[in-house]
Amino acid sequence: MSRQIAVALGGGGAKGYAHIGVLRVLEEAGYDIIAVSGTSAGALVGSLYAGGYTPDEILALLQSIDPKHIFNRRTGDRPSVLGLQGVQRPFGAVAVDMLTSHTVFLRSGPVVEAVLASSAVPGLFPPVPWKDWLLVDGGLADNVPVRLARLLAPGVPVVAVTLSIMPPTLENAEEIPLPFRIPVLQKVVSRLRYTQAFNTFVRASEIAMGHHILLRLRVDQPEITIMPPLAHVDMLGVATDTDAVVATGETVAREQLPALERLFSWQRWLRRRPPRPELDHVIIDG
Repeated sequence: MSRQIAVALGGGGAKGYAHIGVLRVLEEAGYDIIAVSGTSAGALVGSLYAGGYTPDEILALLQSIDPKHIFNRRTGDRPSVLGLQGVQRPFGAVAVDMLTSHTVFLRSGPVVEAVLASSAVPGLFPPVPWKDWLLVDGGLADNVPVRLARLLAPGVPVVAVTLSIMPPTLENAEEIPLPFRIPVLQKVVSRLRYTQAFNTFVRASEIAMGHHILLRLRVDQPEITIMPPLAHVDMLGVATDTDAVVATGETVAREQLPALERLFSWQRWLRRRPPRPELDHVIIDG
């Protein structure tokens, strides 16, 4: 019996290492991942997986790269070297056009540019020009791209991986952390009025994003949703223990295996038909 699935990997910065653990568990359980969609960190891991790298190889590759230079480009690089013709399974990344506010599903063209566009957090990374668009982080509109996964692999169950939804609970406003860790200046900088205002804005944005992710998942209704508890990992920081983040993804993925298995049992005939992707204000590139 066919055990084909598609995966939708959500954004989350350093939390994205959990995707590696999820993919590892799904492979070990014998599922055939025939399509991958990703946003931001999910696009990075998903593009490597679609290109034929194993989960262990992806982990080794990411751990070998200085995170400060992960998005650096060399003068004269040609993105066509990593065009989508080189991937081994359907892959798509999600970005948002700053000019029209449309969501853009990138399914053709250079993988490097697609991942950069999907990961271009506004204000932190420059927008990526692509055709007539100016693209930024797809998490603004579709952080866990279930719709794109269904377009890439119609009719198969979608496993959605969201990298924690809400920021951790705080006791008071003074506990709102800096979005970046500056050990030497941490106490001084954190007391500045402008720093406190910025921290409040960042936390409010994270809360708004969390509510948006929940609503999007309710609308898109993935067959399986995996939510590793990673609120303690700074989205904009660097994961100090990447192996622990991977292990968290593995643990939660294993907990969901019985539910996934039921989709391929006799009970599959009772399973609801997945909703058709709602594509208003979405541009499908390629």
